[in-house]
Amino acid sequence: MSKQGSTKVRGLRDIYGYHDRFDVVLACAFESEEKGNEKFSFYDKIGGVIESIGKKPYIPHKEIDIKWPCEKIYDIPNKIVIPCSDIVIGYLEPQSLATGIMIGSALEHKISVSYLYEKKVGLDVLKCEMSDLHTGETQIVNSGWRGETYDLIEF
Repeated sequence: MSKQGSTKVRGLRDIYGYHDRFDVVLACAFESEEKGNEKFSFYDKIGGVIESIGKKPYIPHKEIDIKWPCEKIYDIPNKIVIPCSDIVIGYLEPQSLATGIMIGSALEHKISVSYLYEKKVGLDVLKCEMSDLHTGETQIVNSGWRGETYDLIEF
């Protein structure tokens, strides 16, 4: 199923010149302070799994240039890519405002969300920040809240 997006999405695509469509979005931090970018290596492996099932993944650190202006950094995934995707995978570790914003965008656009988390952390203690895209208010949401959850993937 290929989603076309609203007129608003198509207009933003033209403004930013960003016309790619992605089937699966990985909602995760896109900047790394870790040496060797081990986190990015893990994200790339997730992207490889998504590609192996014939889907096109949106992996933020590959698509976002942190030298872009802030509005472009957040508008492309949240207002262009996510609304036209089939599913968002929210990687909940480490906690990241960017992850929360992307999950909030998916919920706002009624896109299914699957949460990915490590075995060593229990869902009862795992928290995720989510920002309301209209008001900018941030709230802490327990990732086990099943109202919007498509799947919980433990590894």
